[in-house]
Amino acid sequence: MKLRTSLGPVETIPASRVIEVQTTWIPPHEAARTARAEGRLDDALAIFRQAKREESRPWAARQIMADLVGCYLDAGRIDSAGDEFLTLIASDPVTRHFDVIPIAWRGMALESAAEARAAAWLAARAPVAKLLGASWLLATTRSAAQTVLEEQAKSTDPRIAGLAAIQLWRTKLVTATTDDVRRWQMQLEKMPPEIQPAGWYVLGDCLARLNEPQAASIAYLKTPLLFRQQRVLSAEALLAAGTQLEKMGRSKEAAALYREVARDFPGLAAASETQTRLTKP
Repeated sequence: MKLRTSLGPVETIPASRVIEVQTTWIPPHEAARTARAEGRLDDALAIFRQAKREESRPWAARQIMADLVGCYLDAGRIDSAGDEFLTLIASDPVTRHFDVIPIAWRGMALESAAEARAAAWLAARAPVAKLLGASWLLATTRSAAQTVLEEQAKSTDPRIAGLAAIQLWRTKLVTATTDDVRRWQMQLEKMPPEIQPAGWYVLGDCLARLNEPQAASIAYLKTPLLFRQQRVLSAEALLAAGTQLEKMGRSKEAAALYREVARDFPGLAAASETQTRLTKP
């Protein structure tokens, strides 16, 4: 990005060095963020789209697009989240918003529209599109998805290569050993921070399968502690960590995590699940 100082000169700052942007947002953008935080996702999506039309600053419009990606994912609209993210990437290939990429972190049943979009992404030429499609189709179209991921794991872009490697770990969950998890964790810690959230969830799943609930809960909690902007993934990770705590007989700590999900992530599927768990005998 380019920064003009009060003295006049323009300084170019790499996007990777930008930690936070503080500015005055247009009223619809602020209103949309409030609606999303309150769990009013349909309202939030409508207002985000309005804000995107009204925002005249290109960099601020890209922030709105990033917020839209997350909100679509909150609402379970994977197809719209992916399309919006690909539009964002097309407008700025080195975007600082790569951390909102709507990548899969576990096998999930897809609605027909989402599955069709994922198939289209998989068949696209753009590496990020292929990566997205492969991640969401890994559970249903494994051979084709895995082939694409193996290709993307050789990418010179560390973000794409890292995410492809994380997705390939998912194919080895059943056979992974403790040594595999340790090796993957070392690799994960060297990856760009913006792509790490899904990796910590996958490591949590591996450790849970290996019946290591303490280590699994710690891995799951990395995402909500360090990458809370990934709202859906953070909520699901808190839920998964609570499950591991319950296995260890730490029901009070698990309940605290469930209350955190219900409080901080209203409107998400995980929040509904935690309400069920909190009210069970």
